[in-house]
Amino acid sequence: MSLTSINRKDVAIVGGGIIGICSAYYLHKAGKKVVVIEKDEIGKACSYGNAGYITPSHFIPLAAPGMIKKGLKWMLNPQSPFFVRPSLNVDFLKWLLSFAKKCTKEHTQQTQHALLDINLKSLELYQALSKSDDIEFQFHQKGLLMLYKTQAGLDEEAVTVAQANALGLNAKILDKEALKRLEPDIDFDVVGAAHYPEDAHISPFEFISSMKSFLTKQGVEFMEQTEVISFETDAKAPHTISTINTTKGKVNAENVVLANGAWSQKLAKGLNFELPVQAGKGISITLDNKSAAGNAPFSCRTPFILSEAKVAVSPFNDEIRFGGTMELGVLAEQESRGLSSNRITGLLRSASQYLPAFDGAAIDRSQFWCGFRPCSPDGLPIIGPAPNIDNLTIATGHAMMGLSLGPITGKLVSELITGSTPCVELAPFMPNRFN
Repeated sequence: MSLTSINRKDVAIVGGGIIGICSAYYLHKAGKKVVVIEKDEIGKACSYGNAGYITPSHFIPLAAPGMIKKGLKWMLNPQSPFFVRPSLNVDFLKWLLSFAKKCTKEHTQQTQHALLDINLKSLELYQALSKSDDIEFQFHQKGLLMLYKTQAGLDEEAVTVAQANALGLNAKILDKEALKRLEPDIDFDVVGAAHYPEDAHISPFEFISSMKSFLTKQGVEFMEQTEVISFETDAKAPHTISTINTTKGKVNAENVVLANGAWSQKLAKGLNFELPVQAGKGISITLDNKSAAGNAPFSCRTPFILSEAKVAVSPFNDEIRFGGTMELGVLAEQESRGLSSNRITGLLRSASQYLPAFDGAAIDRSQFWCGFRPCSPDGLPIIGPAPNIDNLTIATGHAMMGLSLGPITGKLVSELITGSTPCVELAPFMPNRFN
C-alpha cells in the first residue's frame, strides 16, 4: 500500500506496542480516523515477551528508597537483577542523577496514590475489555505472589502489604504452610510470600494481536516495518506538526501520539524538547509446561515473582514464562550488544534457587528474548501534551508497567485529544514535570 493512498488522518500514532494499540482502540471508539506507524511488527517489541502482569500491587515507583544502594552493589555483578551499564553519554548521566534524586521515601509517599489509582482504573478497563465482543483474549484475575528466600526480604515486603491495606488493597503475608495450601502442586524453597489477590495477568501478544485484528476490520490503518525519521512543523504554525517523514514516505495527521517507548527520546529531540526516557533491557524465556503424562512441571495457578532476584514467572495455558532483570544503559549501546550471557545465567540461577525442580542447565539459551522498557527518572509514566508542540501527545516511560497500564493510557490519550475530562488525575504524569 503506497502512502499516497492514505488520506489525511485525525490521529497518527507512532509506536505499535501495548500503549500505541490501546490508544488506537480508544481513539477509534471516540470516532477518530487513526493510522499506527510501527518500525517493526505490531506487538513484537517490548510487549512481546512481557510477563503480562496487571498490577495494582505495584504502587511503589522504580525510583524507590534503597535502589541507589542496591544499584551500586549490583553494578559489581553483571549477573545481578539490576545492572547499570557504565556510559559517558550525557543524557544517560543526567537521567541517572535525576533518578538518584527521586529515590526517597518522600517521593514514594507522594506518588503511591497516583500509581495505585491509575493501575486500578486500568484493571477495570481490562475487565471490561474481557467481557466485550470486540476482542478475544484470556484474562486471568488470579492474583500475584511475591516470594522471598530471606526473612529480611519478607519483613520488608510486610511493610508494603501494610501500605497496600491502608490504601484499600486486599493483601497479606503467607507463611510456608499457607503458601503450600494456595499452591499445593509446586515446591518453593522460600520462607514465605506476600499475596495480592486483586492482580491479574494476560498473554500480551494474544491481546495485541486480537486488538489489531479488530481495529483493522474497523478501518484503522497499520504501517508496519515503517520507521519515523523526523517531523515537519507548519511554517504558519511552528508549534504544530504538519508532516511525519517515514521510511515509506510522508504521513499527515491532525494530531500525533508519541508512543514508541524507549525510542521516544530521539524523536522528541528532533522537536527540540527533552524527554528523559532511558532503555531498561529485560529478558524472558517461554517454556513448554506440559509433560508426557499431562502434568505440568510447574502446575501453578498464581503468577509469582522471585522477589530478591526480580524474576517474574507467568503461567499461560501449556506454557510458562520466566522473565526479568533490568539492565539500564544507552539504547544504541544496548541494541548493539543483544542478549547478555551474564543476564541469562543470572536469571536461570535465580530460578533454580527458588524452584528446586527447575533445571537451568537444560534450558536452550537460544530461545531467550529481550526487550527495552522505557524508563522515566522518577518511575512514573509520561502521559500528556508535549510541552512545546500543540498537536503532540506523549505516552511513554511506563518501565515495567506498560502492559498493566496499556488500556488506561490509551483511554487518557483519547480523552486528551478529544477534549474530554481525563478519568484519572493527570498532574503526576504530565511531561512538563521535568521542565
